[in-house]
Amino acid sequence: MKLTPAEALEKRDQLVNDGYTVISNVVAEPMLEELRAWTEDYFANHTVDPKYRYQGSDIQVISPDRWDERPRELSERVFPDPVAHRFLAYPDLRAACEAIQLEDLTSTGGIIVLSKPPKGPPLYWHQDFMNWESPEAATPWPTKVFLSVYLTDTTLANGCLQVIPGTHTKRIELHDTLPDAHEADIQAVDDHEGHAAFAEHPDAVDLPVRAGDLIIADARVMHAARANTTDMRRTLVLAWHDVFPFPNAPTWWTGPIPQAIREADLTATYERRRTPTAYIR
Repeated sequence: MKLTPAEALEKRDQLVNDGYTVISNVVAEPMLEELRAWTEDYFANHTVDPKYRYQGSDIQVISPDRWDERPRELSERVFPDPVAHRFLAYPDLRAACEAIQLEDLTSTGGIIVLSKPPKGPPLYWHQDFMNWESPEAATPWPTKVFLSVYLTDTTLANGCLQVIPGTHTKRIELHDTLPDAHEADIQAVDDHEGHAAFAEHPDAVDLPVRAGDLIIADARVMHAARANTTDMRRTLVLAWHDVFPFPNAPTWWTGPIPQAIREADLTATYERRRTPTAYIR
């Protein structure tokens, strides 16, 4: 992975304008092999709760140092392991983010393993932002991003990511009709073929990638994943990061700053919620 200055600028601007970008060939084969072996061993020895069938799985692996700082209830789905630290500390991951000028990038301290089994169903349309009550929701730049790396090549057949470009800052009908992401209402859907959250969208873009490519996406962007119609498991590792601490704009930002941000009460606290508010129009 080596981006020219022009390529890095293009990727940075795509993240801001479309809500996502892809940087090729970031994670090399030795790290991919370690992650494949780790995840294959996990799934060979654990059964995934059926309520996660649309995500495939939701395994939260915490870096041991972060676990020591903030211990939580240990379970088969949430636990510490050094593999999380090794992924988060992977040099080219950080270098890719620095190349596109993601400032003050801070990991939440863990990774999430999302693995769609053979013949697994699609993942519903959703966005993952959880601070819609705050004026932070109005930023034209990201404040929370996911870094996602697939361990195998992805295609339309095995469950590649889909995004609807621009939906991190522009409201569409789905913002008002979708149930909150990953909550009981959407997990309880039995007939996904007849549900709006699984419908084809005319503005959707498929993102097939190679193993080791890095997808960076704004938490607010609408995304989904196709079904895995193959006989092979399709696994990804995802890591949430905070970036550009609110209310500070990126140092390279030259565009207007919304009034809601300029006049934000920095002493206020806001209820965390997944439901979009009037901050997105």
